[in-house]
Amino acid sequence: MKIIELTDEYKEEVERIATDSWGGIQVAVHRQLFDLRGLPCLIAVSENQKLLGYCFYRFADNECEIMAFESIRPSNGVGTAMVDAMVKIARDEKCKRLYLQTTNDNTRAFRFYQRRGFTMCHVRWNELDYSRKIKPVIPLYGEEGIPLQHEIEFEIVTL
Repeated sequence: MKIIELTDEYKEEVERIATDSWGGIQVAVHRQLFDLRGLPCLIAVSENQKLLGYCFYRFADNECEIMAFESIRPSNGVGTAMVDAMVKIARDEKCKRLYLQTTNDNTRAFRFYQRRGFTMCHVRWNELDYSRKIKPVIPLYGEEGIPLQHEIEFEIVTL
């Protein structure tokens, strides 16, 4: 497997998968809509050139934020490799931290990020009420029928 910047060869496939996963090519976070197509993106590709995962990110205020992240086949090392690559990018860019938001239902992500050195640093109570105003397709219930209500922020200090 290799981790590379998104190329034209994979762009359409990544956008299709991201649209299916996120209810569109835009993500709602920080009470804003971000169009993923305008952001840098890492992809994981197998030895036979099959797409294994993607990670859209952005830089702001000397920080690096993961905006949309997905391993197409979880539990095979792809997510870990992409996170390691993102930590390196954040360090190379002299970012003080790498961070991301997830929702209160995503307990798998809680475990995944904490095992890779991230710390839960903020809970934004009822933030998804605001997100639904700008992106109405966000469902009321998430994984295992858990009501989608809050954003949880995880970070890893990179300096």
